[in-house]
Amino acid sequence: MEVPSQGEVLRRIVERADLELFTDRVLDSFWDQPAFEQLHARRDDVRVWVRWNLDLAIRWLAGGESPGEDEIAVFREHARARVAEGFPADMIAASFRRGARFAWRAMVEAATDAERPALVEIADLLFEYVDRVSRIYSEVYESAAKKSAPTVEEIAAGDLLRRIAADEAPLTEDQRLAERIGFRIERAARPFVIAIPGRSAQHHAELAARLRRRHALAAAEGRRVIGLSNLRAPWTAIALDGKAIIAASPPAIGGERGHALEDLRGAVELAAAHGRSGEIDAGDYLPELLLSRSPRLASQLRARIYSPLDGDHPELVSTLNSLIKNNFAKGRVAAALHVHRNTLRDRIARISELTGVDLDRVEGQGMAWLAWLARAEGARAAHEDRPDAATVLRLD
Repeated sequence: MEVPSQGEVLRRIVERADLELFTDRVLDSFWDQPAFEQLHARRDDVRVWVRWNLDLAIRWLAGGESPGEDEIAVFREHARARVAEGFPADMIAASFRRGARFAWRAMVEAATDAERPALVEIADLLFEYVDRVSRIYSEVYESAAKKSAPTVEEIAAGDLLRRIAADEAPLTEDQRLAERIGFRIERAARPFVIAIPGRSAQHHAELAARLRRRHALAAAEGRRVIGLSNLRAPWTAIALDGKAIIAASPPAIGGERGHALEDLRGAVELAAAHGRSGEIDAGDYLPELLLSRSPRLASQLRARIYSPLDGDHPELVSTLNSLIKNNFAKGRVAAALHVHRNTLRDRIARISELTGVDLDRVEGQGMAWLAWLARAEGARAAHEDRPDAATVLRLD
């Protein structure tokens, strides 16, 4: 019996596979890793990146088409962006390796007995792809390290903030740093996050240093600054850029400071995505934060409400969206859609029938609203379906 070539085997497997589901499974292979969770990345953003890499790897494995100069430029730009955001040097490469191991196991499971012999060569090519990409990141990180290394104080401040967030006992060097900048570790402190869209990581590092001179424990996380302050608002004494986004919580103690910083990071990220600036209230973003913390549930909500409507029922999708935007006020919705109230009533009944969600009950309306939020955030994050050197994955 003729043994199929490696390219033919991969093409067969790809034809049988659901690449969208496979993308989610590859992402799941490293998404819940503790080190990756600390990066506070948006899942939809990372998914776009994983999907693009998957397409590139398939081209490499099936046809021997290695990444061209345009793709290499994207990798380099992505690496420079991760450097600017303060990602650990080995984090991306580790995620690539973990994703590749998952992909290999999945291919073995999907292959038939006749196809599996060809997978040996595919494995070699797959990990050669990972090695090549990893070398690009290593080169960029090495170059960046020579240009701008964080100060000793910046590193120490970041380490202390991580220990405080984890509710760990401070070390002797932590106490020395706190005394030097005038921060009281044992006292309640106000958590805060500041981000200035468009400004470099170096600018944020300088801002963190200025805040430390005003007795705040502050450190840059790439293109944002996180911190704790025993004082009310030390940033008010600094002339911030007009685009600055500032989020702060009431004073907290113990591990609550870490939880507050986590919420503030997410709120600032959402505010930046919506083009807002100035001081924001993290409480305004609680529904979006809830959905971002549970991406699987957010996906299930979207599917529950919108999957039965998408494609064949565009008028029902527009009706549902109008209902949500108008707080389910049927008179306003009928006027906005230019339809009779009876027509609107029939459409609502049809939506409820298709989705199994009663839109005349507050529970159904709440579920629909959350699904609409999840859908809107997903559409915003994935409006570019292929990253390039200019719009490459944003995680800040």
